Amino acid sequence: MGISIGEQLHGLLLVDKPKGVTSHDVVQQIRRICGTKAVGHTGTLDPLATGLMVLLMGEGTKISQYILSEDKGYEVKARLGLITDTLDTDGEVIRHQKVALGNELIKKTVESFYGSRELKVPVYSAVKKKGKKLYELARESKPVEAPVRSMHFYAVKVLEARGDRFRARVCCQKGGYIRSWVQAIGDQLECGASVEELRRFMSGQYHVDQAVELGKLGQVVQEAEEAGPKALGPIYIPLNQVLPQWKTVMVRDRDERLMINGQISHDLSRRLIVEKKVASQSQKAVPIKVLSSKTGQLLSILEAMPEGGLKIRRIFLIRGRHRK
Repeated sequence: MGISIGEQLHGLLLVDKPKGVTSHDVVQQIRRICGTKAVGHTGTLDPLATGLMVLLMGEGTKISQYILSEDKGYEVKARLGLITDTLDTDGEVIRHQKVALGNELIKKTVESFYGSRELKVPVYSAVKKKGKKLYELARESKPVEAPVRSMHFYAVKVLEARGDRFRARVCCQKGGYIRSWVQAIGDQLECGASVEELRRFMSGQYHVDQAVELGKLGQVVQEAEEAGPKALGPIYIPLNQVLPQWKTVMVRDRDERLMINGQISHDLSRRLIVEKKVASQSQKAVPIKVLSSKTGQLLSILEAMPEGGLKIRRIFLIRGRHRK
């Protein structure tokens, strides 16, 4: 009996999350469908939200910090005049008033909300305070003072604006909350606002158009079971193709054996002299992917350090066929 497809997946799986399920539910379903426990995600979506979830499979769980830091893009529909405890329409209503604002005023206000802004993190979020998640404190009816965080928004485009609602596209850097962004717009318009619909269309370089609907994943995986991961098509990105913007080097023979054992050969160090100089000049670590010339698989992630030298950040244990 061969290795199941779930055990062969080491990389990213792109899934289109439906409304009404949690991110944890999505992970659990993928574990069951693919027959593997090694599944993680790169950013939660609220039950109300739909759209792209980038799942980490197998050894791909080791790169979560790099994927989590990438920008994300959303399409949001907001209701003006409505304030809830969760900052979306799934929450308890705190205040609701009729609003009939001019379309141009709404459009102009929304489009002005770009760049870096100091905004409160939603109380119903996974941000921790004194070791406990904010939403856990809120559910215990304990008073919660939401921390203020610098959030950066860009590429704001209003798709629709009328009376008491607007629909817009917006991108944000890591740490940005669309619910906080909508709340701030409602405050500026002096009527309050809550998220009514939210869809993530982009995460890093990946788009929801590449993803498979969660309800169809089981069939797709079943059809690819015999043919292997390549049969999954664009919904699966193997580790050797992830983070293409990074420097990539190939190693073989002795250099590969040393790398697998957590050592960097002198030859490889000499090959990366340019990256070490860049790190020293910029005073920023430069990430490097190391691939096997024999199998094409990702062996490790290195960083050229600002203070000099190279540091191994991750080692990947992937069994792959030799190239022919």
